[in-house]
Amino acid sequence: MAPTKFSAGERVFVARGGNFGVQPGAVEVLRALPRDSGPQRYRVRAVGETFERVVDEARLEAAHE
Repeated sequence: MAPTKFSAGERVFVARGGNFGVQPGAVEVLRALPRDSGPQRYRVRAVGETFERVVDEARLEAAHE
């Protein structure tokens, strides 16, 4: 798999709201999904949630800590 912008365990921010109830805020990248075609996508989980979501890379921003 080609290198991705974000890595597993990295804390990032969802920059824009959108479909599927993904609200702006901090999430942890669980893993990058295989990229067949279209945008790079990641499986993420927000702090306090017990479920995972899939988010396009264009909606994520690096955390500046």
